[in-house]
Amino acid sequence: MFSKILVPVDGSDNSHRALDAALLLSEKLGAKVTTIHVMEDIPVLHIQSEKLLREVLDAYKKESQLLLSKCSEIATRRGLLINTKLLQGNVGSTILDFCEKEKYDIIVMGSRGMGKFKELILGSVSSKVVHHSRCPVLVIR
Repeated sequence: MFSKILVPVDGSDNSHRALDAALLLSEKLGAKVTTIHVMEDIPVLHIQSEKLLREVLDAYKKESQLLLSKCSEIATRRGLLINTKLLQGNVGSTILDFCEKEKYDIIVMGSRGMGKFKELILGSVSSKVVHHSRCPVLVIR
């Protein structure tokens, strides 16, 4: 039924629980798991220095890659191999586009994450994915 599982992660507790749930499904169903992290676009209007902008983007990318490496380590400890992918753009739209393009059977994601405006739009990414996905979405709290 589910042979390809997509797990968007952002480092939040909910996304870690989503990864655990996806790994459990993988163990039971023999499904392949791909973990993605979407780097949100940084508002650059207030960064006047090109050098500073590059440093900020490099640090952000390094942190994002570290997050995906940790996900791989968690899977490896359970005897599983997962794919990881670093993407950039609007988080909800990028998740939906990647899922459709790569033909995933299910998305497993946390109910709330660590977005830049967490207090204002709590759960907006998971809400967008649930409402616009063409495949089932399992939301983990």
